Amino acid sequence: MDKKQNRITLETNSGEKKYIHNFSIDGCPLFSERLEEHLVAVSRGESPSTGRFCGFCFTPTGPESEVCAHCQSDFRLSKKTVEIVPLVITEILREQRKIEARFVNGFAYLGVLLAVLGGLAVVLGIPYLRDHLIPATIVYALILLVGVRIFAGVLGGYFGDNIGYSRARKKTVQSWEELKIAMRENLHG
Repeated sequence: MDKKQNRITLETNSGEKKYIHNFSIDGCPLFSERLEEHLVAVSRGESPSTGRFCGFCFTPTGPESEVCAHCQSDFRLSKKTVEIVPLVITEILREQRKIEARFVNGFAYLGVLLAVLGGLAVVLGIPYLRDHLIPATIVYALILLVGVRIFAGVLGGYFGDNIGYSRARKKTVQSWEELKIAMRENLHG
């Protein structure tokens, strides 16, 4: 990557070098916000699956656009546009979302478990609460109300989200590389 100009060098099928804007730190153009919104709307039946999309990053483009707003591909010179996003791109997004959700939910449930066990430890660890059921119930309920919200929110919303995103992004980049290889083989084979 040419850090001076914040551009990435890509080599086209013909061997010429092409410089495009750095659309993400990992060099993978998937998924622009517009593409992700489009794929979600299509999966919900809120939008048609056809349209005009960049032939490189598959970001939706306007009918008169000559350059992709996401990856800066020039439609007049290199990659042409496509009318539909390939199904494999939709599958890559689904897989990314599944991985992210798995980590977020897993860490959130871990937070719930910690709140439950922590509340039990407090109630059973304090002799007064062990001997008095009503105060123990009130203390345990308060610990659950506050603890579940805090632990699930912090563990799931912060740690689960960060770890899930980085793992999902690695898988997305790997799938993108495999897709580029497959597309090259289809062009040459």
